[in-house]
Amino acid sequence: MKHITKLLLLAILVVFASCQNETLNEGASSIVEDEAALENEILVSDGEEDETFVLNEDSEVMPTRELSFSMSSNLSNGSAEVVQEYTVIDADRDPFGANQPAANFWWPETSSSYFSGYFSSSEEHKLTYTEYNNGTANIKGTTVRGTCVVEVNVWLKDKKSWSEWNAIGGEHKSEGTAGLAANKEDLNYYVIDSERSVITANGGDCLEEGTFGAEQRPDPNDLNTPNYGAHVGPGGANLDSNIGADGISTWGWLTKNGQRTQWIFDFNFVIEPKEVPCSDCEGKVTELELEFDWHYAKRVKIYQKKENTCYGVKIFDKVLQPGEKFTIDGANQDGSIGKYAYIYINGCYYTKIKTNCYIKIGPGYTKGVFNVVSGTSSEGGELCEYVKPDYNKCYRHWSCRYYSRCRYGY
Repeated sequence: MKHITKLLLLAILVVFASCQNETLNEGASSIVEDEAALENEILVSDGEEDETFVLNEDSEVMPTRELSFSMSSNLSNGSAEVVQEYTVIDADRDPFGANQPAANFWWPETSSSYFSGYFSSSEEHKLTYTEYNNGTANIKGTTVRGTCVVEVNVWLKDKKSWSEWNAIGGEHKSEGTAGLAANKEDLNYYVIDSERSVITANGGDCLEEGTFGAEQRPDPNDLNTPNYGAHVGPGGANLDSNIGADGISTWGWLTKNGQRTQWIFDFNFVIEPKEVPCSDCEGKVTELELEFDWHYAKRVKIYQKKENTCYGVKIFDKVLQPGEKFTIDGANQDGSIGKYAYIYINGCYYTKIKTNCYIKIGPGYTKGVFNVVSGTSSEGGELCEYVKPDYNKCYRHWSCRYYSRCRYGY
């Protein structure tokens, strides 16, 4: 009898432990199968419906909104959003580094002045490179040679893959250590936007002081010359020893009043992604990237309250595939989602995520079968990693047959 009692106690402990450690092992297909079989018990309401939240016919209309807020990155490039910002690192000019200093910009006296005219970064003078989601990019900042400081604001446009670039007659200029080793198919191609680009030179060591425009060289529209454009990507900094490092090379004329001057220039530098600083959620959440962590496709709708009313407004509606990532944006005038994002699966209420920064939500936060990948808040910017509470519970399911209460802690 004692032996049977011990066996029963051991079985209860095993069952209890299995609930405590709910995280799925990707290799444990039996657990996945078990979860899928229990779908009707797992993809259910969390039991915490908001009685003040009301859906009506207008709630199903996705808003087309003109938000009153704007990101600083959008002020200089219309409504385009930043894809990535990069730090510019001077190319070491390999294989000519013994005779040419490390540089990011070349402005020679003549086209054959290969050993002079090199501008570099310093503590006070640096360039940045920024890519946008509308096929444009921007080289901006200052670079220096002696007492000559060049302020750069050069725009690139019409981003293309190699196949697209080659289809319109574009070529790849292969030179230098990194450039000769680069695969042209791995690069993206642009042209200098002469209507937006400005270069200003000040200082006694400048070949000429003043404000200039910038134009692509060779001329992309001249059928008698190559069309190199600007190339960006692995090995893009042609004259650098770091084979495969991301970089950029392009060539141009300085212009005045729309006419080419005698001055040519080159950009040649390595780029490294800037780390985006993060902070805890402050104000209200304005954007969330989520992952749908379930085994089958489901139609997911997400709502928020419209401003300070009780009425819902839909901010997302799609059939999501297993593991698919998606983004929701706030529909309020300040760009926020408000207090909650209400999630419905296949037309039924499932759960809600607190988006008023009461929880320091961020990457790593989990609510049922939805994982936060990234996000932003109205007063804090990019969200830092979420710190999960240090106590055991079933994170994934609202209830557990072996627990009287097994909910995700808010």
